[in-house]
Amino acid sequence: MKHPYPLKKLCFLILLLFFAVTTSFAQVIKGNVIDGATKEPLIGATVTIKETRKSQAVQLDGNFIFRNVKPGDYTLEFRFVSYRSKTAKVVLATGKTVAMSIALLPDNKTLNEINVTGNNESTDKRARTIEMKANQVINVVSAQNITLSPDITVANVMQRVSGVTIERSSSGEGRYPIIRGMEKRYINTLVNGIKIPSPDNKNRFIPLDLFPAELLERLEVSKTLTPSMEGDAIGGSINLVMKDAPNTTLVQANFSSGYNTVFSGRDFQAFSRATVSKRSPSEVNGSNYAAVPADFPVANLKFIPKSTPINTNFGVTIGDRLGADKKLGFIFSGSYQNNYTGNNSTFFLPNAQPALNNVPQFIDLEARSYSQQSRRIGVNNKFDYRFNANNKISLVNVYVRLDDYQTRLISDTIALNSLVDEAHRTRWQYQTIYNSTLQGLHQLTGHTKLDWSLAFSQADNHIPDQAEYTHEYPVVKTANSVDILQTMTRMWNHNSDRDYSSYLNITNRFKFLDRDFELKIGGVERYKKRSAYYNSYSLSPYLGTNSIQVYNGIDNASYIFKNTGASLWVPDGNTYNFDENVATGYVQGKWRLTSRLEALGGLRVENTHQQYDTQLPASVDYKSGTITYTDFLPSGILKYALKDNENLRLSYYRALARPAFSDMIPDGIQGEVFKEAGNPAGLNHTTADNIDFRYELFPRNADELLLGMFYKRIQNPIEYAAVKTGVTSQTLIPQNFGDARNFGLEAVFTHYFGPFGVIANYTYTRSKITTDKLFSYRNDAGQVTSRIQSETRPLQGQSDHVGNLALIYRNQKMGLDLQAAFVYTGERIALVSPYYGLDYWQAPTKQLDFSAEKKFARKFSLFAKANNLTNTPYVLELHQSYNNYLNAPGARALALQTDADHKIYVQKDYFKTNFLLGIRYKL
Repeated sequence: MKHPYPLKKLCFLILLLFFAVTTSFAQVIKGNVIDGATKEPLIGATVTIKETRKSQAVQLDGNFIFRNVKPGDYTLEFRFVSYRSKTAKVVLATGKTVAMSIALLPDNKTLNEINVTGNNESTDKRARTIEMKANQVINVVSAQNITLSPDITVANVMQRVSGVTIERSSSGEGRYPIIRGMEKRYINTLVNGIKIPSPDNKNRFIPLDLFPAELLERLEVSKTLTPSMEGDAIGGSINLVMKDAPNTTLVQANFSSGYNTVFSGRDFQAFSRATVSKRSPSEVNGSNYAAVPADFPVANLKFIPKSTPINTNFGVTIGDRLGADKKLGFIFSGSYQNNYTGNNSTFFLPNAQPALNNVPQFIDLEARSYSQQSRRIGVNNKFDYRFNANNKISLVNVYVRLDDYQTRLISDTIALNSLVDEAHRTRWQYQTIYNSTLQGLHQLTGHTKLDWSLAFSQADNHIPDQAEYTHEYPVVKTANSVDILQTMTRMWNHNSDRDYSSYLNITNRFKFLDRDFELKIGGVERYKKRSAYYNSYSLSPYLGTNSIQVYNGIDNASYIFKNTGASLWVPDGNTYNFDENVATGYVQGKWRLTSRLEALGGLRVENTHQQYDTQLPASVDYKSGTITYTDFLPSGILKYALKDNENLRLSYYRALARPAFSDMIPDGIQGEVFKEAGNPAGLNHTTADNIDFRYELFPRNADELLLGMFYKRIQNPIEYAAVKTGVTSQTLIPQNFGDARNFGLEAVFTHYFGPFGVIANYTYTRSKITTDKLFSYRNDAGQVTSRIQSETRPLQGQSDHVGNLALIYRNQKMGLDLQAAFVYTGERIALVSPYYGLDYWQAPTKQLDFSAEKKFARKFSLFAKANNLTNTPYVLELHQSYNNYLNAPGARALALQTDADHKIYVQKDYFKTNFLLGIRYKL
């Protein structure tokens, strides 16, 4: 046996050599690169070791790192677009790590006292800075985040914000936000801080799917108010901050195309708009005109199948500062989106009244098929002129338009029996919002600032010639079966809002008791003028000497008016003028009590004066009316800075919500189940006291941790209830129901580490309101009748649990960005029923979206977006036992049922997955 010493010696030498080699490469150079003016990280900046020609890009967390560098002397070069490059020398010793922080300065010039600084308003870091320094509790989504998200409309971006859910349209697209369980009537929407009118035909809230997301510089959601903010935002305030004029030349463009898989199994159904008249016969020919069947061509009722419809989107942004001294800045941003969506739906139509003990009854089973083409246009244009360092004016113009072309086919089994009613409907709806704002900002003295705005806004909504016809045939056809033509309806509906607004704010900073004090006073004057028009016609099949008219296609259909009255426009309360003047004044003070404690408080006073006039006969009560009220809205905020990047906030504010326009009109449309009407005699506006507490930590760069809680006591909340207006008929009207409570918890977590990032938020919300409902029962005389019974439930639209999770991978060196975004929305009441226990609940939803972007040249990148990868259905349910329903007399078995002991599923819609692939250019 040989002596083991030579082997041990060899092993020792190998280990020694390995240690020497690894030690020589154990050196590290790391650090961060920031903006020298704003201290924000310059994500994507290039760091190069000249001697080795190795490069790294600054990661999402703002850092860079070179590992396994040999000892020696090195020169590092730091570069970033629009910044002055910089070099730094380092001496790297064996086994050591060199850490460095490099600040780059913008490559701008100071001319004629105009100081032009870096423009980083669209970054995630800037969003975090706004959240940290704002007076109110606010969440901000940056343009940087929006660009890389799966969303192309503002409505869909909103669902990424903590505590926010969205209501979707029949095409599955997001439309209206719900903030902290407060539905859309309790939320206001601003564009660049200016309140805009709504194109909705009944209400004040803004459909956010009108706005292409790429127009935004950032999206701000304020959850508390200060005295200087608009006071009608109990749930919160949404501010769409549009792109601003850049400091250097900016050119961006994108083009994308895609497809919705809902049309992989069926054709898209289009219709011709050539014969659609934008005005009704009575508008064209005069209010006394008796319409004739020839006024209603049927070409727009013919469905035109279209296979594989392709979505197309295009956007462009151009901006710069002009002149030798760069005083004049401009930006133009435009977006065009043409997308095809649809859904396949099953719906059980309820009877107008439930059975005994409020057991639901269903009269129809409807198989619905929607096809919708949405054509969206958005334009943002801004000019600003800087006279000097103290004076600046700007002119902003924003225009958005959404055209929805929708066909709907309903196959309806009448009373769940052997007959089928097939209803064909076509609808063109176009909505527009325009805002033009002239603003000025003036530093009057070193301590006094004045800003003003003059704004004109207009919102329009048009539904010209919504057409629908029906024909009826047996489920099982035989040789003797007949397809019978039924009625045809035509409807025109349009409304317009015009707002004229003026804003004035004066801010003065001074010392009070040797502490910094900021006094701000100002006011708003807004005059609104709304006009609304509604007209509909119902035509019957021409029978001649026959008892029926056989249906042989809409081209061969013949219609008449049953009587002369049916051919005339009958003025009613749905055609009206509504004027509103809101005069506002406020005083606000902000006082730094200590080096870390800051207090803000004040009072806002809003006077509302409204006047309306309808087309109802003079004998009708409240045909016209005047409404006036004044609200005093105090608010107060305490902000304590635990550290420079760590805050505690305690806020209180009082806010209001004005009733919808239709709520104050003593008439309304005939709904599918109930006649709808306003309540000018008994409806009051809503007010609320709100308390909010939040802990904030902004550890570095774009990271954040937010933990908060909120409580709302709502006085005179507005809910809809059925009231008897006849022996067997009810009318759905808005009413006030005492007080409601809403409280909850919120958590937001954002963290970037190297190329990875996590964005997560969760909100728990509980609300409670007690309203009067109808309950059907058998009285002592053995008769089935109904009584009023109180029911306590959550507010409409409020989900107990809402969560978001986004996983991000961003490799700057590869030019690759990936994001998977998941949204969970808990169950919520979608439709409040006037009957006890029969509210319609939306089942919980889980949606997964994905986006990716890959740079393939210095100025070009490819991107992809995929929405609703899980094909999550929209499900409505009753919290009633399906088994109990089956035991009721005359009940028929229903499809879709999977939880017979606890629920009755009444609707299920599938929207499938939408894919988008595009190319982006950025100078």
